[in-house]
Amino acid sequence: MESEAGLKMLFWTGTAIMVFSALGVLLITLLYQKKVHKIRQKESENLLKASLESEKRERKRIATDFHDSVSGDLNAIRNYISILDQKEKDPINKDILLEIKSSLEDMLSNVQNINYNLMLPLLESSGLVPTLNDYFERVKRMNNIVITAHYYQKTIPVSSSDAYELYRIIQELISNTLKHGNAGYIDFSIVENDNLLEMHISDDSTPFDFYKNLKDTSGMGLKNIISRIKHIGAALEQIPVDKGNKIILRLKNPE
Repeated sequence: MESEAGLKMLFWTGTAIMVFSALGVLLITLLYQKKVHKIRQKESENLLKASLESEKRERKRIATDFHDSVSGDLNAIRNYISILDQKEKDPINKDILLEIKSSLEDMLSNVQNINYNLMLPLLESSGLVPTLNDYFERVKRMNNIVITAHYYQKTIPVSSSDAYELYRIIQELISNTLKHGNAGYIDFSIVENDNLLEMHISDDSTPFDFYKNLKDTSGMGLKNIISRIKHIGAALEQIPVDKGNKIILRLKNPE
């Protein structure tokens, strides 16, 4: 009997040891996987941050090259054309020079617009609201569209880096609407809701499903929006509406 009791005790002891060992291995595996996931997530966040910072540096470099080389060369050519125009007596040649000069003016204007979009000097000097208003005015001049903008206050309390990403997100969303949606109006607003800053974008364009298009498209526009949203810790929600589209971008209020 004692031998049988000893065997039972040994069996249950061994079983308990194996169960606890298995649970220990499982726990260690789960902790290891969790740690690996955190490391990979951190690496992904660092890679995204580095990618966006690299984009900003590259935009600045290209804008500087445009300003220092292309704009300078075009201005020099325009001056030469003006000198030739003053000396030229033949009316036909003068008309040709006038057309060339007009084309150069258009090219300079385009280069200035490219520089502006690349550098965003107004964002650094004046902040998000004036930069958005300036962008909306540019869009209205170039497109047959009505844009209204409302802000709960003139100065939006976001860092310069977050303001840059927010501007690019809004720019990409509106560009996508203009490109695909046949919009007649866009209504934009920034409101304060509890501890959140909300950016509302509504339009009367062709309805689209943002996240469905994100999965289906091979383009980079919508993917860039999501990358920037993740970078600043924001969230994007598409609200169902009877006509057009409505998107809300939410960011924690830093105040």
